[in-house]
Amino acid sequence: MRTALAVLVLCVIYNTREVFAVQWQESVAPKIRITQLNEADVQKFIGNTSHNDHFKLLERDSDSVLVGARNTVYNLSLVTLEENKRLEWYADKGDIQMCRVKGKSESDCQNYIRVLAKKADNEILVCGTNAFTPRCRHYLQTLTNYEMTQEIPGEGLCPYDPHHNSTAVFAENNLYVATVAGFSGADPLIYRNPLRTEQFNPKHLNVEYINCGKTVYSRVARVCTSDKGGPHKFKKHWTSFLKARLNCSVTGNFPFYFDEILYNGKPQKLIYGVFTTPSNSVGASAVCAYRVQDILDVFEGPFKGQMTPDSNWLSVPSSKVPEPRPGRCSNDSGSLPESTLNFLKDHTLMNNAVPAFWKSPLIIQTSLKYRFTQIAVDAQLETVSGRNYDVLFIGTDDGRVLKAINSASCAMKGHHNHNQVVPVIIEDITVFPQKTIINNLLVYRTYYESKLIVVSENEIRSIPLFKCESRANTCGKCVALQDPYCAWDNIEQKCTGSRKRFWNRDNFVQNIEDGWDPKCPDGRPPQNQHSATQPPPSTGQHVDDKTNEQTVQINENVVNTEFNKDVKVTQSAETFAFAVVTSVVTSLVIGFIFGYIFSRRCRKEDPSVCSPYDDPTTFLDNHRQHPADNYAALAQGPNNKPINLVLNVPPKNGKNANSSADNKPIQKVKKIYL
Repeated sequence: MRTALAVLVLCVIYNTREVFAVQWQESVAPKIRITQLNEADVQKFIGNTSHNDHFKLLERDSDSVLVGARNTVYNLSLVTLEENKRLEWYADKGDIQMCRVKGKSESDCQNYIRVLAKKADNEILVCGTNAFTPRCRHYLQTLTNYEMTQEIPGEGLCPYDPHHNSTAVFAENNLYVATVAGFSGADPLIYRNPLRTEQFNPKHLNVEYINCGKTVYSRVARVCTSDKGGPHKFKKHWTSFLKARLNCSVTGNFPFYFDEILYNGKPQKLIYGVFTTPSNSVGASAVCAYRVQDILDVFEGPFKGQMTPDSNWLSVPSSKVPEPRPGRCSNDSGSLPESTLNFLKDHTLMNNAVPAFWKSPLIIQTSLKYRFTQIAVDAQLETVSGRNYDVLFIGTDDGRVLKAINSASCAMKGHHNHNQVVPVIIEDITVFPQKTIINNLLVYRTYYESKLIVVSENEIRSIPLFKCESRANTCGKCVALQDPYCAWDNIEQKCTGSRKRFWNRDNFVQNIEDGWDPKCPDGRPPQNQHSATQPPPSTGQHVDDKTNEQTVQINENVVNTEFNKDVKVTQSAETFAFAVVTSVVTSLVIGFIFGYIFSRRCRKEDPSVCSPYDDPTTFLDNHRQHPADNYAALAQGPNNKPINLVLNVPPKNGKNANSSADNKPIQKVKKIYL
């Protein structure tokens, strides 16, 4: 008991130091908070109202979107959000009966469509849970329906449980899936028939660090499309599988990490991801961006490995890496030497983490009430100045969508500014009732349509990407929105998202970087304004200036509008540390007092139930007589073995301090992630 307590305290102290050491950032306040949307602007689709559909957005098909649900695939129009047609596929009765015998509920023993791949213009591959017996089918689609052509087992392609996560991509006529196999979901894998990550190999899809409590790390993995498996015993294993950590953290002496990734976009120049802290940590969410080239560079860097199962994880010297280099794409993977494949079996992890593109998160929100869940990006939106910005739409687990940008990205002709992050949350929109988790987001923008598709478990809604006229009624307020979609039209005297701003720029006013422009009669820089072209003080994070807060009535009910440039503020780490330390000391004092009172009462009322060590004079007398013996007893314990404590402290002299006195951990903790 004493040993366990000591380890716990050390873990808590370390995690607290992590928080104190960083320049913690305040959440960015939204410029506009919309609590109720105008019904005329919202399109809705509700599936079967008698049960939970578990909607999952699977594939976009031109102006349609395919949505997986319970026993159904809905083909919905992105223009109207009305149903074009549907594919119905119910689980076999025998599979349902066996599912119920194994203890699953009637609701879970259905066929939930979780994976869909468009193989050709008229052919799709669909996989469902099929009452905990996954199956896949090939379908030909016509204008009005779907015709099944083949059914195959779905093991490895689709999870058994509709609640388990899975992701899939169809490339070069092959389906690549990351999911969990087995009835209990205890076998995570990355699969492409017939190749998979090694089953129950802790070096592939388990976590390699020894930590306090549950830990999840976000990683990016790579396999080659040319990988055909290795020779002999490696013929069903990847010969190119590598993984690396995604670094989304607040910098400091002890970086504060956002380690649980919830979404990752398709490979492009930049990949955006939503991250959260673990459930047992500070309640916070963040958005980080990564460059694809940086990911590829990490895969060409040093490997991480262990000399023995109990050793620390260290960088592998290049002299110990065989040739040809493990993990590289090969046109003939079946001829790779066993030395390369044996090395890769135990060295799938890269030593370096992939750095965040702007060296820090774009947005950080700290809250115990909600966390980020999903992200969609309208990439490289051009503004009046000719600069381009990525507009981020971020879903939460309480039914809201945040529209945000990095106003300091200053992207001219596709080139980004690496040096600065000045986040702006333009809108905070309530789309669903509270406690509704947003599962998917999709940006749909054409010459005629601009909308965001928002998906929850039982309902799909679309909302406008922008509503410039209803958000601002003066030039200064329009520019202060810092919304790349919105510019002030000097001719028509209104805030608009008109495309005319691209070919008649002189008649429009827009300033994303600063949020004000001298061309506006009411446009004045807010007090303590710092231009995005100059380095901001402190950490570059913002809180809203409450003195400029306004409440405006528009068509969408009450909107909290803050047309001001946020002042950069950092929370005092010293104040936070003092508060926590004071609380801990107070708790210890109170605990000591109650313990002392209890021990006195215990000794007086019923000495038979009290420990002999309750009498302080006995211990002190023994200590005076045999001080050496007492110290020896404390050091070694009753079994004369040293007590090993895991010390989470920074490494010194190049050695990892996460080890005991004899360099052995207390225990090996097995953790699984996808």
